[in-house]
Amino acid sequence: KSFPILEEALARGQDEEIGLSGFLVWPLTHYVSVRGLQSFELSMQALHKMTQVFSAEFAIRPFLIHEEEKTLHQLHLWTRDESDHVRRLVSEGSRPLLPWGQRIPAFVREPEKTWPLLEALKGDTSKYVQKSIANHINDHSKNHPDWVAGRLKSWRKTSTPEVDWIIRHGSRTLIKKGHRGALELQGIKNISFQKTKIRLRERLIRVGETLTIDLEIRNPLNESLAVLADVEVFFLKANGQTSPKVFKGRKVILEPFANGALEIKIPLRKVTTRKYYAGTHGVCVLLNGQRQKKIGFELITESASPASRGTRRRR
Repeated sequence: KSFPILEEALARGQDEEIGLSGFLVWPLTHYVSVRGLQSFELSMQALHKMTQVFSAEFAIRPFLIHEEEKTLHQLHLWTRDESDHVRRLVSEGSRPLLPWGQRIPAFVREPEKTWPLLEALKGDTSKYVQKSIANHINDHSKNHPDWVAGRLKSWRKTSTPEVDWIIRHGSRTLIKKGHRGALELQGIKNISFQKTKIRLRERLIRVGETLTIDLEIRNPLNESLAVLADVEVFFLKANGQTSPKVFKGRKVILEPFANGALEIKIPLRKVTTRKYYAGTHGVCVLLNGQRQKKIGFELITESASPASRGTRRRR
């Protein structure tokens, strides 16, 4: 009975100065998720209004776990809602691996449970919604790569600019891993390159500087070839092991049997999500998903001793 009162406290839109909006609405959405499981219709009505002034993506998840069929049906109805905030809730709230969100094991195991929602939304003209659809697809691709690649291939048959954008961003993890089906979706042939030259400008780099890679690539085919060059950096961890992270690089078109030169820069700036450790790190170029030779470089941190800094050397 309190939900209608909470709804009256909301702003009429995100730009309104009167009423609650933004993070002030978060406690309200959480209250609905905790107290509303026994009042499904009232809860859905409340979340529908709340998500238009602050996302209800976390609050909808308990309903998907405990009332899966009813909630999925409600989300299907919302795929046609006039508000892009509500349509985004459909795809974002049902993501199998929503960051910081409650895990939905059934959706992780069975991607076909949420795929009809994405099918209904794939032509959405809102970039806000498209980004969410792409992130949802990317979640599924981490556990069901072949299945996702197959579904996206069927989307290509009714290609539109919106669908093309979603396919490209939704398959980004598969592209980084060199998945053959995902590469084909991007018009990338999975081939072996010959006579490739890879050079690091510097082998001794300080945190805050840029890792620069020079590539010389030859197209081995008697036809034009799209070349996707990504970079995998193996960051040193505290235990002495390395953890890989793939960075998007460059895409070029080479004429038959032509050579091409590329420069790829990877800034090693300070970020809150990564701690750098001084020592030997590694870098590997991926050409159309194929890993090339791994090259080592020394990274210097602020905490590194003066003796370990040495003199910058070139190769």
